[in-house]
Amino acid sequence: MRGRDETSDTVWAHYLYQLEEDKMKITTRNFGSSVFAIGMAGAMILASTCANAQDTKSNFKIGVILPLTGSTAWGGRSAKVAAEMAAQEVNQGGLAGSQKIELIFADGACEPRSSFSVAQKLVNSDHVQAIIGEWCSSASIAIAQVAEDAKIPMVVQSSTADGIAKNAGKYVFQSIMQNRDINAREAEMLMRTFKFKTAAILVENNDFGLSFQKNMTASLEKAGIKLLVNLAQDRQDTNWYSTLTRVQNAKPDIVVISVSAGQAANFVKQYSESNIKIPLFSDYPPPPYIFEKQVGLQAGKIGLVRGTFFIEHAKESAAQRTFVAKFEPILQKAIGEKQKATQWDVEAYDAVMILANALMRGGAKSDGFLKAMVATRYDGVLGKYEFDSDRGVKPSGQDFLFIKNLPNGTLKVLE
Repeated sequence: MRGRDETSDTVWAHYLYQLEEDKMKITTRNFGSSVFAIGMAGAMILASTCANAQDTKSNFKIGVILPLTGSTAWGGRSAKVAAEMAAQEVNQGGLAGSQKIELIFADGACEPRSSFSVAQKLVNSDHVQAIIGEWCSSASIAIAQVAEDAKIPMVVQSSTADGIAKNAGKYVFQSIMQNRDINAREAEMLMRTFKFKTAAILVENNDFGLSFQKNMTASLEKAGIKLLVNLAQDRQDTNWYSTLTRVQNAKPDIVVISVSAGQAANFVKQYSESNIKIPLFSDYPPPPYIFEKQVGLQAGKIGLVRGTFFIEHAKESAAQRTFVAKFEPILQKAIGEKQKATQWDVEAYDAVMILANALMRGGAKSDGFLKAMVATRYDGVLGKYEFDSDRGVKPSGQDFLFIKNLPNGTLKVLE
């Protein structure tokens, strides 16, 4: 990426080179007009540079990469509304100090190649100064390469694969709990909620699924649980029937899955249609309420239990109640129908607020901004944000819940 200063240096170098050429051509007759023309060119360059400096000071550009098309666009579109709401609050309330933030959205489609390409455009063409994104872990890993190479701070707000920030470098921050922390909580809560001695683990063969498989395997085996089936299926393979037949034959006490939000409804439908009576637990990707529209009553038929970071319930925090009360009417107006707030909306909102808070404390210059990000201590809607030495959020600041689908189509929070 070429920053504003480097661009100015290039313009001035070209100007000086042109000046030397003009000197060789100057004669006594046209000396005055040449100097006047050169002086005017220099003045124009200086004016343009000053204008650019003023724009940079007043508008801090943040690229936001979300899945706005594809199988998870239902979530990317609402997360976009949440990010816009946050930006409006920041600019109206002066929450970024003297800066105004400007969000530039791009569609990553939850795919690494698409996300890498749009991240490069945001950096090289739009000249963003920070990035938020994406959803899918593989896509976020691709974006992180671009951010790190460009030395632009990035907040990974939703992707939970282990070590995205650690492996990318010092400019990347993961503001959501990583799989190792989530899965440890899930395993502990699983063993409190269910009584089982054997299990089957099924995941998709991608960064997210494989890290879930590794962590859950370690947690369950440490607790003395015998794994009768433990496999990863290609993400593009939507036919789970043969795998489910294998599970039925193995007869585990519980089936534990990690399947992407776009595939979760398909998996649950096949599980229900296979008439499997074994209790089913899912990692958190299936979004509350939206997933229920996709799957109908089949999740309740099998009594699906799954994890979530956020859902409206009796014990939600005051910040969460305030967010929901403001966000849901705005979302309804934007998409033309009622829709409950999900954790992904909260994550996008909080990510904008985290960057704005760092901007207020550290300023827009790269070094100060980065130091402020490292020193983040921010109370958000989802919880408290503080980064460890690898720039991953400390898990102690975020809650995690279990919810169960009931036969009547409603959801119950398990205490």
